[in-house]
Amino acid sequence: RMIIMKTPIVLSPAAKLIIAPIGDIHFNAPGHDRERFVDAIRWLAETAKKPDRVVLVPLMGDEFETMSGSERSGYRSAKFHGSTRSWIENQMIRDLDSFIEVTKPIHHLIPSVLSGNHNFTFQESSSGTLVGKSLSRAIAERLGKPALGICGVNVLEMRQSKNGTGTTPFKIFMHHGFGSASTKAASIRQMIGLKEKFPMCDMYIMGHNHVKIGTTTEGIDFRLNSKTGEWRMVEVVQAFVRSASFLKGYVEGEYCDDDTGSYVEQKCLNPAGLGVVTANVRWKEKVDDNGHKRYAGFKVHVQE
Repeated sequence: RMIIMKTPIVLSPAAKLIIAPIGDIHFNAPGHDRERFVDAIRWLAETAKKPDRVVLVPLMGDEFETMSGSERSGYRSAKFHGSTRSWIENQMIRDLDSFIEVTKPIHHLIPSVLSGNHNFTFQESSSGTLVGKSLSRAIAERLGKPALGICGVNVLEMRQSKNGTGTTPFKIFMHHGFGSASTKAASIRQMIGLKEKFPMCDMYIMGHNHVKIGTTTEGIDFRLNSKTGEWRMVEVVQAFVRSASFLKGYVEGEYCDDDTGSYVEQKCLNPAGLGVVTANVRWKEKVDDNGHKRYAGFKVHVQE
């Protein structure tokens, strides 16, 4: 079932909300770019300290290079000794501890955790309280954040001051991702296709295919002006962000995973830039007929 959560946000008219989803980190993979990942964490943490910035960093899944669906099926059917299974799970716990430590500067910026297709459920008694829990749920519990599963919705309840009474929703649909759209054009079509299923969201976020995307679509809605009683045309902007990866697909001069190379090399996929894609959200300013500034709705700008 889909979880719908809400996050209260205070955003003054002079401030900017930066939404920077991070996924496909593959933290424990040979090709994980630790230096770039740490730089991204440092930048997000420093940006959030600025008085005119609010930062959100949803985790989009595949934080670790754990097993894919087919690999999990093979693991369950393999006749590993109990000690071998315990060793594997203990290593995952050590990787989890390291991930939590490295990401500590942005823990307070993370609103939620999605699951990816690389996941694992702890089964051995040596894993203690983690038995029966997925790795993504373990991350969420360590962070004290909700685990949404493979997809979910976060409604940002936006207000302009702490004492403000009215809120304006900014609705975000998030999905880890699916399919194999490895080119930018195919990936954009897949992203915009989400609007056909969930048409009334302000922003759509996916990960999975490691292709950085930041784009918007513009349209027109018709809304009632509560003061005048008249129906007016209103601009509607919807943002689409595909979070990038921190996994190097092509690694020069060394083996990645095994002597056949990474799956990116095996399938000769398009190289993709690593890092963070952001959506910048501000209040939309309008001057009314009396010359007064009014703030209604949002302006959204995306950056790859």
